[in-house]
Amino acid sequence: MTRIRRLVLDVDIPSRVSIVDLAKNITKVPGVRAVNITVEETDVDVLGLVIIVEGDDINFEELKKVIEYHGAAIHGVDQVVAGDRIIEYPVRIVRR
Repeated sequence: MTRIRRLVLDVDIPSRVSIVDLAKNITKVPGVRAVNITVEETDVDVLGLVIIVEGDDINFEELKKVIEYHGAAIHGVDQVVAGDRIIEYPVRIVRR
C-alpha cells in the first residue's frame, strides 16, 4: 500500500481554538512525525491556516477527524506526497 509522506492543507478554524492544542493532537495521529501550522489569515471569528504534516504513513482519515474535532474545516488539500520518499517541489525560475 502506498504511504502518505506529506500533506499540505488549507484549513479554517474558529479563532477561539488553540492552534497549539491542535498541533499537539495532530502529532498523535498514526504515522505523523511532524506538524507545522501557520496562520495565513485572521478574522474576528476565524483563522485561515496552512497545516503541513509529514510522516512515514499518515492516516488521512484520522488526521481529518482530529482537525474536525477542533471545529475546523479542511477547504483543500494543496499538496500530497506519497511513496517511498519525499519529492520536493522545485523552485521555479522566473524569467524577466
